[in-house]
Parts: sequence; structure tokens; C-alpha cells
Amino acid sequence: MWFSNILLACALAIPGIAWADSFRLVTFEYPPYKYTENGEVKGLAVDIVREAFKLMNHEAVIEILPWPRCQVLFERGEVDGIFTFFQNDERQAFTLYSKEVVVTQTIALWVLKNTKIEFNGDLTRLQPYQFGITSKTSYGERFDTAMKYGLLHTEAAASIEGNIRKLMSGRVDIWVSNRDGAHHELKRLGLFGKVRELKRPIQVVPAFVGFSKLRNHAALRDSFDQALATLKHSGVYDALVKKYTP
Repeated sequence: MWFSNILLACALAIPGIAWADSFRLVTFEYPPYKYTENGEVKGLAVDIVREAFKLMNHEAVIEILPWPRCQVLFERGEVDGIFTFFQNDERQAFTLYSKEVVVTQTIALWVLKNTKIEFNGDLTRLQPYQFGITSKTSYGERFDTAMKYGLLHTEAAASIEGNIRKLMSGRVDIWVSNRDGAHHELKRLGLFGKVRELKRPIQVVPAFVGFSKLRNHAALRDSFDQALATLKHSGVYDALVKKYTP
């Protein structure tokens, strides 16, 4: 009841927003931020986006698709938005980023428990090793730049689980993942005790909602920012974070 009352109060605090059409947003399977359970789309980022759209008196219709497909649809302007989206120069041409951060992700490196690999913060020291990454995924400016200039050896998989399987089988030496997502999937697969996180993360990266430039969604982006800021100030945002993270 208290949660509903807070949302109602938040909605009343955002003036000038009228009922509008539903908006289609795409994302990909990446627990605990977004995932499908019994046919229902759930997750921390999903709940945050939905609650913000409710305050705007809009409906967010969220679909989980393979990440490369999400990006193609978004670049073509066939959907209204995409999340969670890291900022980079290539995406600026077709993306209106929310100014408010949806979630902040710690990008970390994972290895088999008994390996001697260590990380001192210098990615170039890890050049001899094979990295497991997810297709079409950004890992923040530092790692993306290293990949762009061919400084690292990478092998892409379609999913987090695919990367974990490659790490367990020795097909890759190091797996790159955000910390919360890695914890969730390793626990789900019963493999948490078989790997370890290297002591230093690569980068802490803010993730946003991307709104379509081709659909001229600047006003929608601005309304979303106002709604998300209201959720953060009201305590609703923090309650959602506690629900999904340790």
C-alpha cells in the first residue's frame, strides 16, 4: 500500500503530462536487470522503466529480444527506446540518451577459481589471454576502446550463460560481465564457487535508456528524466534496487 501511495504522490508532482499511446522499448536477457520468468518480463531495470512511464501516464511495452536484434530495430527507428544502453560515440547519431542514470554497472573480470591470472588495472597486461564477451555488447569506454584497436583477443557468445560455459570448458580464459549479472547467473547455474572475480573492476559505467532520434523523442526523453528523478527523490528507486540486489 505504501508503495502505491508513493507512486500516486509522485504522479501528482509531475505536471502537464497527459495520457498518450503506448511506447515500445526493447532490451535483452540480462538478469537481474531484465529477464523473462514464466512468460513475464521482470528485473530491476524493467521495473524502474515501467514505474517512470507510469508517472508519465504512458505505458512501456517492453520486449526481450537478442541484443543484436534490439540494436538493429532501434537504429532503424522501428522502436521507441532501448535499455540498458551505455553511451558511446557511434550510438550518438541515432540515440537521445536519458540524462538520468537507470542503473550503474560495475564491469568486472571473472576467471576459473584456481587460475593464476590477476589484474592490476592495465588491460594490456592481459593480452595473452582470450576474453569471453557477449555479442554486440558495450563494456564501457576502456574495454570497448581496447577491443576497437585490437589490443585484446575476444570470442563472442550470444548470452551470459554461453560465456560461462566457455569459461568452464577452457575455451576462454577470462569472462567479462557486470558484477550483479555475473552473481545472478553463476548462482542460478550452481557455479559460483568454481570461479572468482579479479580484484580490480575494469570500470563503473552508468547505463541509460536510449530514445529514438528518428522518432523525434526528445520530449519523451525529457519527461522520462523528470519521472525518474522523482522516483529517486521519493525513495521508490532505492526500494527497487534493494529488491533485486544483495
